[in-house]
Amino acid sequence: MKKEQKKESFPWQKVLIIAVAVVFVVMFVFNYLITAGTLQFFRGVRVNDSVTIDFTLRDVRGQPVLTSDQDIYRNGILGGGMPFYTAPLTVRAGYADNEPVTGVAAQNYYIGQTGQTLEFGILGDELNGLDKGVLGMKTNEKKTVNFITTDPLILTLKNYEFTAMGGNFTTIGVGDLIPLGISETPLVSGLEGVNETPTNAVWRVGTVINKTADSIEVQHLYPSADIMVRSIK
Repeated sequence: MKKEQKKESFPWQKVLIIAVAVVFVVMFVFNYLITAGTLQFFRGVRVNDSVTIDFTLRDVRGQPVLTSDQDIYRNGILGGGMPFYTAPLTVRAGYADNEPVTGVAAQNYYIGQTGQTLEFGILGDELNGLDKGVLGMKTNEKKTVNFITTDPLILTLKNYEFTAMGGNFTTIGVGDLIPLGISETPLVSGLEGVNETPTNAVWRVGTVINKTADSIEVQHLYPSADIMVRSIK
């Protein structure tokens, strides 16, 4: 008569110990990767993060005026626009105390020589909006940021001022785009003409919204920007 072999019980205790150890190791590695920045792709932007974005500033008609997207830049020119092309922008998440104007290096098809670097002016409200707009976003996420401002940003240029800037007052009309130079010192000073050495001058793109017999009104308000997060640090 054969003796029955004693069945060994399944070593649940050992399996449980091993499973807990594996989970601990996985959590440790995951935490290390987050701390080291390897898994920044999976987390959202937090206050004071340094965030690099692709972006396109748009005017009141939705036309691009400053972009880091080559296709938007090219299509904007082909469509009769006057966009500036720039590099991706690095912003400080949640920051809300930027200078009134920040210049960024840019190029424009119509201004200067091919490849010439110009300074495009991003206003403080626009940069504050970008700093705030990236909060909570993740890498490769896209959104449209709407800026909060009470200033319609309308300039009135007299006939002689616009002419001194190189414009043709006779042919300019409502809806036309014109490059604008803004600075800490006036670019055009009365009947004396153009200031050849303006202080901290930057470029903007304006749209003619009204014309009278001796002046034009030009608006350079950019109410929104399309952004995409490239990296978070």
